[in-house]
Amino acid sequence: MCYNSRMEPESLFARPVAELVGRRYSCRSFDGRGLEAETLAGLERFAAGLALPFGSHLRFGIIDNLRVRAQNLFSAGSYGMIKGARFYLVALVRREDPRRWEDAGFALEAAVLQATCLDVASCWIGGVFDRKRFGWALGIRPGEQLPAVVALGRPALRPSLRDRLVRWSARGDRRRDAGTLFFAGDWRLPLRLEASAPWGRVLECVRLGPSASNKQPWRLIRLGGAFHFYLDRDRTYSAMMPLADLQRIDMGIAMCHFQYSAAEMGLQGEWAVVEPSIPQTPSHFEYIASFMTE
Repeated sequence: MCYNSRMEPESLFARPVAELVGRRYSCRSFDGRGLEAETLAGLERFAAGLALPFGSHLRFGIIDNLRVRAQNLFSAGSYGMIKGARFYLVALVRREDPRRWEDAGFALEAAVLQATCLDVASCWIGGVFDRKRFGWALGIRPGEQLPAVVALGRPALRPSLRDRLVRWSARGDRRRDAGTLFFAGDWRLPLRLEASAPWGRVLECVRLGPSASNKQPWRLIRLGGAFHFYLDRDRTYSAMMPLADLQRIDMGIAMCHFQYSAAEMGLQGEWAVVEPSIPQTPSHFEYIASFMTE
């Protein structure tokens, strides 16, 4: 089954994707002043206009923390690790869409890259926030879920001590070696990026992607003209976060980085669900999708 044969144009971002991936970071200390209305509206339109890999029905909105606090919808401590954030980009998904988590991750991360292009700082919030009250602020409808939000704003001149401690504890500047994430035809054979031109640059953009608790759960294996995406599921972590499948959201983030960096380089393909038969696939690996290049 194929999805999203309509790929986004190469010029989706005004700056190179690899540059945006490298510049993006999880900002937890904002200056508190907020952003221009046209910038916020533009980011919302940007997310809503994307062609999603699985065609899920997503609804986006901007929440103004000052307004909702005035209405007593949630307290300033709803997400204590973020300081000075006024605006949040929110995605709502429909329960009936089976691939809603991946599409939400894809769309919100694309918006994060666009925000980075506009010199707007951001931070993913997926685990610890009041989904019920955020949903109320956006007028959540029956059958909708709120998987994650993204804090937006200008960074504070100096990160708070808490920000630095959280970043250190989460190992926010560290990423797994490529050889533990990407494989060539066999799970025992690491894929060497330097020998995988032109796809090495694409895979490096995937490697540098953000993920919940920096777990980097994506595993890619190349077979012929296809890259197959698997989720290395941490079941204990999933049980701790029952309100949204954060690790499938992470897979959407990886797919976002893969698709847009590939398109920018003129590497064509489309998403499909055609699970291959790969010997010795670990039992806890979950097949997600394939990027077919032929």
